[in-house]
Amino acid sequence: MHYNVDYMKYVTILFIALFLQSCTTIETKPVNINPPLAVPTAWQTQGRVGVVFDGKSRSAGFSVDFRQNNYKLTLTATLGLGQFVIQSDDQNLLVNDKVVNTNFKQWMLNEFGWYFPVQKLPDILFKHDQRVTEDWTINIARYQAVDSISYPKIVRLNHRSQAIKIKLVLGEINQLK
Repeated sequence: MHYNVDYMKYVTILFIALFLQSCTTIETKPVNINPPLAVPTAWQTQGRVGVVFDGKSRSAGFSVDFRQNNYKLTLTATLGLGQFVIQSDDQNLLVNDKVVNTNFKQWMLNEFGWYFPVQKLPDILFKHDQRVTEDWTINIARYQAVDSISYPKIVRLNHRSQAIKIKLVLGEINQLK
C-alpha cells in the first residue's frame, strides 16, 4: 500500500493537534494559597534549577540550607558529575571549602557568567514574594501543599536587563529546629 506524502503530513498534523488538545484538558487540583506566618530561622529545600543564558540551556540539582542569613548551597551537575558547595556566613564566602575574596553574586558571574539571587529565596518561599526587584522579575508558577501550608513548587526568575532566565523546581521545604 502506497500513501500519498500530503496525506501523511495531514495525519501527522492531526495527531499532533489531538495530542496538544488533550494536554490542555488535563485537570489539576488547585492548591489553596496559605503562606506560612513567618520566615523560619532555619530551613532547607532541594530541587532542580534550569538556566537559559547566552542562548544555552543548563540544568543542575541543588540543595540549600539556610540558618538566619547564613546558607549552604550545593549545585550538582547532571548525573552527579561535578559539584560546587557554596557556604556563606557573616564573614566569608567559601566555595568547596576555600575562602573566596568576593561576594556570591560576583563569584557566580565570574564562574558561570550569570548569577542567582540566593538571598531572595526566603522571601519567595515563605512570603510568596513576587515583587519585581532592581534586577529580577519573579513569578511563582505553581504551588505545593505541605501540612496545609502552601509553598512554591515552580519559581521563574527573569533578569530585567540581561538574557538570564532561571526556573526552580522545588522539592519539599523543611523547617529545621
